[in-house]
Amino acid sequence: RGAPVAFVIAPAGTHDSKLLFPNLRNFRILRNSKVLKPEILSLDKAYANNAIKDKLKKRNIRYRIPNKKNAKNPEWIAPLNPFRWTVERTFAWFNAFRAVKTCWEFKLKNYTALFQIAFAIILFRMSCK
Repeated sequence: RGAPVAFVIAPAGTHDSKLLFPNLRNFRILRNSKVLKPEILSLDKAYANNAIKDKLKKRNIRYRIPNKKNAKNPEWIAPLNPFRWTVERTFAWFNAFRAVKTCWEFKLKNYTALFQIAFAIILFRMSCK
């Protein structure tokens, strides 16, 4: 349903692919006193490089990454139902919080706290539906 599960705060110019593994380290879901890892990741073409795919394979995480147009040996990917709208909707929920959308804070701790509050409010609203 598009619930946020983890986040990493980084400078604006940082490429998304560099934040994948720090974000996976923050991914914590407990079930029966056992920490779960994601079973499958659906990522966009920005993550379509062998280094990322190899690291995901080592962690036993399946992935669905579309091939780049100039790929030499493209992998076959099962057709996906459109799911990108759930990601964009979650981003829109975060953008509804003015203090999160534009960072005016000087200290990382303060901005992280604002982000955590927004995170909690979004999860609370989702649980009420």
